[in-house]
Amino acid sequence: MSDPTSSYPPPPGPIPPGPFQPTPARPPSNGLAVAALVIGIVALTIALIPILNLVGVVGTLVGIPLGIAGVRKGRRVGRGTAMAGAGIALSGVALVLSAVISFLFWRYLGDLLDFVEPPDPSAEVGEEFETDGGDLVVTVTSLECGTEPDECTFTFDATNNGHRSISLDDITVKSVVDGQWDSADVSDPGTSSYGVDLAPGESKSLTGSVRVYSGEHLDGIVFDANDASSHSAVVVDAGDASSGQ
Repeated sequence: MSDPTSSYPPPPGPIPPGPFQPTPARPPSNGLAVAALVIGIVALTIALIPILNLVGVVGTLVGIPLGIAGVRKGRRVGRGTAMAGAGIALSGVALVLSAVISFLFWRYLGDLLDFVEPPDPSAEVGEEFETDGGDLVVTVTSLECGTEPDECTFTFDATNNGHRSISLDDITVKSVVDGQWDSADVSDPGTSSYGVDLAPGESKSLTGSVRVYSGEHLDGIVFDANDASSHSAVVVDAGDASSGQ
């Protein structure tokens, strides 16, 4: 009687080991490039937000050097050069944009809160000038100060060339006394009330007064269609009008 297992082939033996195949090494990472890109994206995201963008400015001052270092490392390791370059570009754009937005914001805030320095006189009595892109056209026709306090008076012609009503009051017409903002009162000779509204296309000849006490000097009268205590306002030189006070 034959052995029933004799019809089956013998089990395979162990597979001989082949030649060693090392695992391919991954290129070294470039963490500097990643950091530069992240900082650039964050800085650009907050560049349009006043005050907060100052944090982004500080970040760009770190991100740009990181990006430069990332480019150098990328050239050595063959990885991350483009990423580092993008980080540098984003940080550069964020830096410029943040500077512009911050400048405009603080300029606007200074105009709004009146802590901007009065501009130098840029017009003279008898000279026609424009404010706010031509919306308001003014000519101061006379400016006189008496020998007693509270006697500086001026007359001026005003025309509204804009498409909205312009109020000539203690916001849009001011004075500069001894280098500081001061008030000015405007009135229509035909009425007894202070402050005058000019409708679009309307022209009026108006009067004004400034309180200048003994020992003070009136530097000029200031006009602006929106806010006279601003960078864009026009100052009419008072000259020696109040030198006798």
